[in-house]
Amino acid sequence: MSSTKDSKVNFSVLEQNIQKLMGFCDELKKENQVLRAENRQLKLSVDEDKERSRRLEEGYKNLKEMEKSSSRQSINNMKRKINDIITEIDRNMSLIDDKS
Repeated sequence: MSSTKDSKVNFSVLEQNIQKLMGFCDELKKENQVLRAENRQLKLSVDEDKERSRRLEEGYKNLKEMEKSSSRQSINNMKRKINDIITEIDRNMSLIDDKS
């Protein structure tokens, strides 16, 4: 009879241990779900940051191109003004020479 009682105690202990393991398993599943959701969120955040960085780099590149274009345009305008001034000086010199 003692053997049956010991078996029942052993099965009871075994059942309690199985229940604990099942509880731990459920907790780990929930924690895993939370971690997976957090991981997805972090990946989305990284992707958004990469996209923002790419747009900033593109904007910076465009700004530099605009600055170069503006500088070239400014230089061309200065050259045109200088040429206009030289032409005006030449015309005036010609007028002075004609009067002399």
